[in-house]
Amino acid sequence: MKQFGRTTFIPACGLLALGLIGCGTAEDALGPVEDAPLATSQAELTAGEQAALTTANTSTSCTPLGNFYWEFGNRAGPLYAIPKGGGVTATTVLPIASASKWLYAGAYVQSRGYANLTANEKKLLNFTSGYIDERSTLCGDPGTTVSECYGSAYKDVSYRPLQSGRYFYNGGHLQKLALDDIGSRKGTGLLSVMDWVNARLGTTLPESDSDVAVAGGFSASAAQYRVFLSKMINDEYVMSSLLTVDAVPAWPGGPGVSFTPWTGGEAYYGLGHWIEGEMRNGEWTVTGHSSPGAFGFYPWVSPARSRYMILARNRQFFGDEEGEKSRVCAQAIRKAYESGVVQP
Repeated sequence: MKQFGRTTFIPACGLLALGLIGCGTAEDALGPVEDAPLATSQAELTAGEQAALTTANTSTSCTPLGNFYWEFGNRAGPLYAIPKGGGVTATTVLPIASASKWLYAGAYVQSRGYANLTANEKKLLNFTSGYIDERSTLCGDPGTTVSECYGSAYKDVSYRPLQSGRYFYNGGHLQKLALDDIGSRKGTGLLSVMDWVNARLGTTLPESDSDVAVAGGFSASAAQYRVFLSKMINDEYVMSSLLTVDAVPAWPGGPGVSFTPWTGGEAYYGLGHWIEGEMRNGEWTVTGHSSPGAFGFYPWVSPARSRYMILARNRQFFGDEEGEKSRVCAQAIRKAYESGVVQP
């Protein structure tokens, strides 16, 4: 067990650009946890920790998920973590699918500087560029380059004029961005994609052949992804202050939305990540930023960038909305932790 402030491991602002000015959630007002001895048994848990643990093990949104690792932290580091079941810990490396998008977009903005981004680059980052891939292959053959992944043998990314300016959730946007920027890089070895990403993000994400599929081919553990989220909320990235910039509607039936997998109500899409929210007193309010992966990996940061959360698991059932299932469970555990009330 590791201590950051008080860390316990137990088994078992408004969207101004869109005119949506609600901001923040109750958890953003929570201060740092005072340094205290680590809990070594359930009897030593705080009310919030016990409620989170019970929710992870009994909530109807969490019990169907199988084994997972959940972690919640602030700018100083992890506050509380729950490995539910066996086989998934903070250091278990998993395929993170679309959670890759936030990492690549963050690295790209870091390398360019937001002020230097062109209008076309912004459209590629918020998925309104019209570049769509025809196939979902991850291009995982050894030696494949980003350029080859973009091409007809793998993803076959093409430009569709009728989709330009409309939101279409698809990896082709970022694949086109990577083609123009790091097209010769490979998944492993010299001049790998991950060498480029890690150098810009200050992370130690592992290499894999599928890294050339920058919108969905990365792998990571919760501990490795935590570094990215921690740097994000500690304002160490260019993107840190830009999480609502260039946001576009991204919910089913939203204006200008051609395709979206989102099922959690009204939401927007920013630079390579989702902007979550809900209606409060008749006003749509930001509740967080995230990048759920199709296999269930779910990273999140709070609206005020004071907290982060990760739910890590791996269920490779395409079409079963595993990322959305992880989102609902992770948020239920968070609410239990913050309120001390077990969530159903």
